[in-house]
Amino acid sequence: MRTRDWRVLTGALLMLGTTTAGAQAPADTQRDRVSERVMGARPSMDRLAEAVKRRLGLNEEQARRLRDATARYANERQQLFRRERALRREMRDELARGSAAQQERVGRMLDSLLGIQRSRMELVSAEQRDLARFLTPIQRAEFLAMQERAFRAAQQMRMQREGRAGEPGERGSPRRPPAP
Repeated sequence: MRTRDWRVLTGALLMLGTTTAGAQAPADTQRDRVSERVMGARPSMDRLAEAVKRRLGLNEEQARRLRDATARYANERQQLFRRERALRREMRDELARGSAAQQERVGRMLDSLLGIQRSRMELVSAEQRDLARFLTPIQRAEFLAMQERAFRAAQQMRMQREGRAGEPGERGSPRRPPAP
């Protein structure tokens, strides 16, 4: 996929959940700022939604229903990602204590992490059931792949902004340095 197409799709997917709720949210939200960085300028929401519509070959009704469905799940998805990121950070800090790390605390964090992952899978399943009402299986698969690519791109931007290449052990990131 060409870089420009990638940026449009990433921006569209980041913004898709807010297109129907735009009148309710302030214009200068964090998502708007992320989109500006991704896109280089602030394109209209309609252009972003149109890029997704074109890519998936949606008719007007499907595009409207996709915007509605995506908006329904966007907030919960973001909350899960934030909780997981905070938990992983907390676990990394605890493990960095080495032999002083508390076994019970790490165990609770692992249980919580698995719970978040289960919740995310339940969310994806619920969203896919909703999308199956008006999208073909191929359209759903392509949209899921777009969402995953957009998430990875946003994650990469966040890691670059935070000055690190990735979480230790993530693909494309350095491994945790060996203990001295």
